[in-house]
Amino acid sequence: MKKIKVNDRVRRTPFTILIATGGDELHNEPDGQVETTAISTRGCAGTVKAIREETTNNSAESKERSLMFQVLWDNGTLSYHGPEGLELDA
Repeated sequence: MKKIKVNDRVRRTPFTILIATGGDELHNEPDGQVETTAISTRGCAGTVKAIREETTNNSAESKERSLMFQVLWDNGTLSYHGPEGLELDA
């Protein structure tokens, strides 16, 4: 993983959403027989505004996992994410 810094452009990591197809007939299907549609998306983009580190972790191995990135998304919302939820935007 590349190191993310303040003012870097980032994206949410790609994710897939499964949506059940059909409407009222879903209640009549046996378990495991629901037809689904997969929607895959790249995630929204934003700019890292701040980085904070949780101080409760002592080991060097978990230091990277204890980082939280404050991201200002292009739609105007501001949120915190861990490093596993973000990737550098190319």
